[in-house]
Amino acid sequence: MKKALIVLGIVIAAAVAYWVNSDEKWRQHHPINEIVVNGVDRKYHLFVPTNPPEGPASLLVFLMGGDAGSWVFPQQDRWEELAEQEGIILAFPVGKLVPPNEGAWQLNTDAQSRQDIDYIEAMIDDIASSHPVDASEVYAVGYSLGSMFSYELACQMSDRFAAIASFAGTMPVSPKSCDPERNVPIMHVHGVEDRIIAYGDTWDWKSWDSVGTMRDIPSLVQFWRDRYNCQNESRTVSEGETHVVHDVCEQGARIEHYRLETVGHWWPENLNGVSTHRVMWSFFGSFTTA
Repeated sequence: MKKALIVLGIVIAAAVAYWVNSDEKWRQHHPINEIVVNGVDRKYHLFVPTNPPEGPASLLVFLMGGDAGSWVFPQQDRWEELAEQEGIILAFPVGKLVPPNEGAWQLNTDAQSRQDIDYIEAMIDDIASSHPVDASEVYAVGYSLGSMFSYELACQMSDRFAAIASFAGTMPVSPKSCDPERNVPIMHVHGVEDRIIAYGDTWDWKSWDSVGTMRDIPSLVQFWRDRYNCQNESRTVSEGETHVVHDVCEQGARIEHYRLETVGHWWPENLNGVSTHRVMWSFFGSFTTA
């Protein structure tokens, strides 16, 4: 009996150590910054390259999914390597569950639900107050719920974000407020086998009534194509994926969509043989707000 208890104790200790180490592995490790937005305490993590450029730097804002907590973003090590090479500042905002929201990022923004939009705006201003940021080269990368929130940025902050790229999200069928001054170029990546954010079906957001019905992905792409009045479409099919480009759009915008046939909800390592972070950065390089 004593021996069994000892073995059980060792197993429990090992399990605890595993989960502690796993938690540390995925926890965001960059310094945290605190700001107050409309009376609400907010936080964000910041990565600044060791040798920043002599002039203003591009800023990438990463919108995490799930609880949007202080977690490592997909391919973050590769993003950081790229940031060191290119002299890019990386910001990792921390989401907050603000009632009556059901998620950590507010969706279907209107005049009464601007906490997260005001927060992102305040975060950019706070970063720019202590680091030289090129205001014409601010970009957003979203994953899952963060992908959904990136479309709020396209609707509400078109003057601040040069382009957005995201994976595994969507937007409401009936947005309450989406009349951007500028056509924000968009890249949307999505897996057909996603069982969390469906590729081919609309769906209703549980009890978060203010969000309503969410778009299927073809409808999402069509929404922005119609809004930007894109006149041209090209399609490239390779093994397991289809890359669709809608261009000749008003204001020089472009919409790119990667349909991934065998991918679910987990971030893809590559797109057509190239690391996903590189594909997104290449897309960003074509656009500024200037």
